[in-house]
Amino acid sequence: MTRVFQRSAYVRSGEDFLLLLWGDLRSPMTVNVEGNAATDGILAGERCKLSRNGIILDSGSIDTKGADLFRSTLLERRKVILPERGALRKGVAVLRSLYDASPSGPTLNKDGELKIFAENTLLPLASEGAEPRSPANYMPLVGRGGGFTPAGDDFLGGFFATFNFIARFRKSRQIRIPRALLRGRTVPESANVLFHSARGYVDEGMERLILRSLDGGRGFSDQLIEVVHRGHTSGLDMSLGVLLCEAALADADGHGEVLQDCLDILWRP
Repeated sequence: MTRVFQRSAYVRSGEDFLLLLWGDLRSPMTVNVEGNAATDGILAGERCKLSRNGIILDSGSIDTKGADLFRSTLLERRKVILPERGALRKGVAVLRSLYDASPSGPTLNKDGELKIFAENTLLPLASEGAEPRSPANYMPLVGRGGGFTPAGDDFLGGFFATFNFIARFRKSRQIRIPRALLRGRTVPESANVLFHSARGYVDEGMERLILRSLDGGRGFSDQLIEVVHRGHTSGLDMSLGVLLCEAALADADGHGEVLQDCLDILWRP
């Protein structure tokens, strides 16, 4: 057991982590535990054993027999329709307003490293046929910002999951980030989430946001509002990664300067 919060805890198994969650949000790396006992009495550092019926700890056991299995459909190849310029502009405008109102600060949209990333990676991606950049291009954002999962990690998780889902449909090159490159740049649990996001393993809320934004926009705005309120700014940062990825790919497809429009909204005075 590596980290224990009020209603969640992380269990390490080899290089991977399992999230125990006393809540409803499902993901391929989450075990949703029923009941209200939450993490009372569970200690970080406890050794545990996984069994068919649950998790055995030094301090007791956690029943997981009723836990649902969740498989992200981002692993499937589906038809992709990139959002229209207006939808992307509106989405980024919503994020900008919520960033401005956030009591957490400084937020990612005010981090100079994001502007460098936009100049060195996003804008070239938008103009060079949507070929993924070298893994090294993404590393400056890893571990950036406060919070248990840093803002830069949340942004890249949304970006990687979206880019690679579209790449699967188009049978084009995906972004691959070796575990070793993430090691030591952020907390291990966040590095694990980031690594799996690039492989298409995300929670159901993020999955719905990506799918609805790429199927003609049905329900996109409602799902964006659902995701952005997650954590302090985690939902905002993940959603920004999704939208800026789609804007860059829209430009690469010849839809005009969609990305620059979105960046102007994000950074306008």
